[in-house]
Amino acid sequence: MSIYERTLEKFARTSAGYWFVRNVAPRVDPPLLRITGGRVSTVYPAPVMLLTTTGAKSGLPRTLPLLYLVADDSLILIASNYGRPGHPAWYRNLKATPTVEVLAGNRSGTYSASEITDHTEREDAWTKALDQYAGYGDYEARAAARTIPLIRLRRSG
Repeated sequence: MSIYERTLEKFARTSAGYWFVRNVAPRVDPPLLRITGGRVSTVYPAPVMLLTTTGAKSGLPRTLPLLYLVADDSLILIASNYGRPGHPAWYRNLKATPTVEVLAGNRSGTYSASEITDHTEREDAWTKALDQYAGYGDYEARAAARTIPLIRLRRSG
């Protein structure tokens, strides 16, 4: 990681950084990602996508920015919910309707979501997630009562 990336990660793990990623980035990133075709976010160069799911109860489209990992031919999402006790709403949406739209530069398109349940595959993906952002370890400690789900997105059709 560059000095900039290390500084950004260190800031994100502070209370001010935690506040920023929970309150500011989710408001600023959607228009920024749309304007740049999914290439630039408030935490650039970390990969952030705009994920559009279908609401599990409402059936309406729900769009939010999420960090992701690239793994071979798929994208990996971490349902950390910032370490809160419950799973994030987007995770429940994916479980109900696994077809999603992704805006992430040249990775944009329609994807199908599935939870990574194989132990070895999950451990490998979790290690990659921690390499990308060590703060996931903080979230894991906060969410001690639940296992943080990892979701694999595979391009459809």
